[in-house]
Amino acid sequence: MTWNHLAIDLKPQDSGDEAEFISGPGGLTYEAARLDVQAALDRLTGKDSAFRAVNRAWRKGPEDDFVISHGRYVWCLYEEKPGESTTDTAQRLAVTLVSRLRPRR
Repeated sequence: MTWNHLAIDLKPQDSGDEAEFISGPGGLTYEAARLDVQAALDRLTGKDSAFRAVNRAWRKGPEDDFVISHGRYVWCLYEEKPGESTTDTAQRLAVTLVSRLRPRR
């Protein structure tokens, strides 16, 4: 199995903006996908210390490979689905997560 990572900015619902997501390159080992997320969190923490807590949580090795910060920013890992493009898998997962994480109007 190959792995990938996904970052989602849920954006405030009252802003009218759609949630945005960025996925990794796909075809990664589990360890490489975790390290990519860790590198992204390290960069963010260097720019804004408010990300320190989520960075620490990720370093501890979250059981479900999922963290959220500021009630808005999400990072997670996922196993890629054989026969499906990494972009399609990321899109499907992002839509599912956004629908579950955003409060209903």
